[in-house]
Amino acid sequence: MLSLELLAMLGAMQGLLLLVLIAVRFRSRRNLPLALLLLTFSIRLGTIPYWTPDGLLGAPWILTIVGALPLLFGPLVWWYVRELIREDLRAPRLMLLHVSPWLLETIVFVAVVLLIGQEGYQHLVDDVFTAPAPGWLHARNALKGIVNGAYAIAAAHIVFGRESRSAHVTASRRIWARAVVILPLLCLLSFLGIALDPSAEATASQAAICPFTVSAAIMAATVYAFAFLAILRPDVLDGTHTAQQASSRYEMDGEQIADIIREVEQSIAGGVFRDPELSLLRLAKQLEVHPNRLSHAINRGFDCTFTQLVNRARLEDFLRRVDAGELERFTMLSLALESGFRSKSTFNRVFKENYGISPSEYLDQRRLQLT
Repeated sequence: MLSLELLAMLGAMQGLLLLVLIAVRFRSRRNLPLALLLLTFSIRLGTIPYWTPDGLLGAPWILTIVGALPLLFGPLVWWYVRELIREDLRAPRLMLLHVSPWLLETIVFVAVVLLIGQEGYQHLVDDVFTAPAPGWLHARNALKGIVNGAYAIAAAHIVFGRESRSAHVTASRRIWARAVVILPLLCLLSFLGIALDPSAEATASQAAICPFTVSAAIMAATVYAFAFLAILRPDVLDGTHTAQQASSRYEMDGEQIADIIREVEQSIAGGVFRDPELSLLRLAKQLEVHPNRLSHAINRGFDCTFTQLVNRARLEDFLRRVDAGELERFTMLSLALESGFRSKSTFNRVFKENYGISPSEYLDQRRLQLT
């Protein structure tokens, strides 16, 4: 058990030190999910040696609260890689929904432990470390696997897909993002054997290697890998916008920016935004401008990102169609699609982000004003 305790202590301390470094040196909204991931990682790693009958009986909060923390790993990884890869992105909407599995499990287990009392809790702990493991424990582990698996797929789609090869994504950010996905996933996979046989810890005293030693070693190695990356590539943590970093080699004077802005305005006036597949790369190719220069010019000239600029043009086009009375012949969705939005959900989300209310509510208010 000494090796397990040493691994857990070293890994947890390194995680907390890296957390302090981020809080002091690299404090940024973009690094918030990484900080939360390190915090939950360090707490879970530091309490691994106490996942024993005596440990859980002496500290019930380990089973009820810490035991649910892995449900946060997937959502936090997904959130952080979005911050690294996607341009000018706000925090995920409905964040409470993303953390609801962890929140609900924690509330349920705390309530159960309070209701069953000390004697009932002792029986519950005995069940955990007695083969065969109880069904509720298998269900709990299955929930963690499903939740983290779903977020791992979503995160992998971002870091290994087309988005990661966008012009505004630097090589350093791409490496960071892929490490953030792969390393925690290895940690979760290392717990698979324990999840399949949760009572294995009961025989740890007779085993040459504690069942959690391998998992603790992988978690500690993951934390040290993050620390190594922070030393090797501190630019990723400095909070600078990805597009600004990538376009630093493409600085332009005011006249060059003005020329690009005029071309962008002409393209928008020509209705280029009505193409639902329009992207920064596609527009840059049409204008024969490097994507980094185009992104930089839009940021400087319009004080917004490419995506924001296109969505504003689409909303203005939609409202022009409404003012022209086209709602009498077409549905709201038809007009939104004609203006370039790819789907109803995208249209509703963008509309609410810009006007604070849904399209239906906005149009109802306009009708009342006209009457």
